[in-house]
Amino acid sequence: MSSISDEKKLYHRIKALSDAFLQSSRALDYKSFLRTATRHFKVFTGADASVLMLNNDENLTPVCSVGIPFSKVKDACLPCSTRLKDIITRPVIDVRYTSFMNTPLIHNRKLIGLSAVFSIIPEKFHAFEYDKYESLLMTTLASYIAVSIENATLMNTFKSIERSKIEWESAFDAINDLISIHDTDFTILRANKAVAKKFNMDIKSIVGKKCYKIFHGTEEPWKICPHRKSMEKKTPCTEEIVDPHMCGIFNITAFPYFNDAGKFIGSIHVTKDITMQKKLLGQVTQ
Repeated sequence: MSSISDEKKLYHRIKALSDAFLQSSRALDYKSFLRTATRHFKVFTGADASVLMLNNDENLTPVCSVGIPFSKVKDACLPCSTRLKDIITRPVIDVRYTSFMNTPLIHNRKLIGLSAVFSIIPEKFHAFEYDKYESLLMTTLASYIAVSIENATLMNTFKSIERSKIEWESAFDAINDLISIHDTDFTILRANKAVAKKFNMDIKSIVGKKCYKIFHGTEEPWKICPHRKSMEKKTPCTEEIVDPHMCGIFNITAFPYFNDAGKFIGSIHVTKDITMQKKLLGQVTQ
């Protein structure tokens, strides 16, 4: 007959497994998730301490610990090139615990990380090795956690990219010069708020239009177009123009824009209104 203590342990293990399954299908705060996952392994195995390690630049490095200060494990490291058999049988840290168990976290044949649990009780985790049901449950938990880590990592990456995008756009829009990005077909890919303000248009209405139509009100590029010259020379090109459509005198520079493979894909177009400077210069020289 099972005791109340055994029933409580079973309840906590089932809950850990259930929570891990739910986490694999929802977005969570990255750091909170890592701590929760580490705690799941500790509760599920009845361990005294748990350490979660993730694949970081081909090394397994600790990211969270429960039951043991993180300062004691933060410098531990296992090369991902180590054979899986050796990863499983090698203690992550040398501490006072008499037994340990390492569980690889694998998703789509990729080593995502490693769960390491520790106990002061000798042979505490033997059941997970020799009992097929315990082994199956542990494998299931590890699979759920691996999927959750992939989801959480991907979401964390998306958030970082989104933050960078917002910061970049804020800086882009804070510049008073007219800045836009044009492709090799003279199509405007991006534009800052100064461009929208200059032509009294919404940015969404500008993107996708031909640059010569927006900037000069023409049906074809100017012969002295710096963007055209930049495409030909693959170098920055500058022209000073008087443009009735833009109502002033402008200094326009096109900086060549290359992709990661080094292929020219357009130019960054910087337009400075120098009308006032020219007027002041004319007054001084008179």
